Amino acid sequence: MARWGHFYYGKAHYDEVEAASPVRIKHTHMYDLHKPFNNPFDDIAISIDNLVAFTSDHLGRMNDNNTGGFLATRITATTTAFGNVNTAFQLDRGSLGERMTSKQAKKNYRKTLTDGLGAIFIALQKQYGKKSPMLKTFFPDGVSAMEKTRDDQMGNELTTLVTKLTANQAQVGAQVVTEATALKTGWLAVYAPSENTSAAKNATMGTKRTARVALQLELCKNWLTIALQFPRQPEMLDVYMQPSLLSPHNPSPDTPTPPTPPAPAP
Repeated sequence: MARWGHFYYGKAHYDEVEAASPVRIKHTHMYDLHKPFNNPFDDIAISIDNLVAFTSDHLGRMNDNNTGGFLATRITATTTAFGNVNTAFQLDRGSLGERMTSKQAKKNYRKTLTDGLGAIFIALQKQYGKKSPMLKTFFPDGVSAMEKTRDDQMGNELTTLVTKLTANQAQVGAQVVTEATALKTGWLAVYAPSENTSAAKNATMGTKRTARVALQLELCKNWLTIALQFPRQPEMLDVYMQPSLLSPHNPSPDTPTPPTPPAPAP
């Protein structure tokens, strides 16, 4: 606003516009803008054991803090890539079975399925109405019943759901079809290794490297997605990722206790 009666060099002095609740921005320093284009998870110092431990923890954190479903697609993609790494390495490295078995990956993905199917059902209710008979077209026995479908039948149920949604895409929208397809793809990716662990073959070095590089890329995309969701809030990284799990745990030896100095001479 103009402050009448106060002039500087023949001009009225204007104050800055006052905001009801001013935004306080923590000042930072400029750094190389090329850095976010590099993938920190490609660091050769990260061992496969540490990468697996980090990813297992990270998936749990994403599932528990997926407000608004902004990580739904990322969870599916990461779970798929993680399942491929687990399959490629599990026979070559027994320790991976201890950290994250295929069956545990399938169990963890069940929560993603529950959240994803619930979101699709809500979207259909908004489109057709909460009491519409059209809901039976997609969920004949209700969404709760589908969420409890046996593992060996879940693939068929998801395939049927995708088919019906695709046939009604003009009404339900392409996004709903995409989300259902992602759920189906993610489930098939974790279900197959779980059921065929004993029949898995030793993977070649090329196969293992391909699986690992793919997982590293998904982790990088997660990192950037989280940063985009929470600009200027670096503390939110700790909600979704535990970077210390990527570092080798080699504590330095305890510092020896210094000898007791001799008593002073009288």
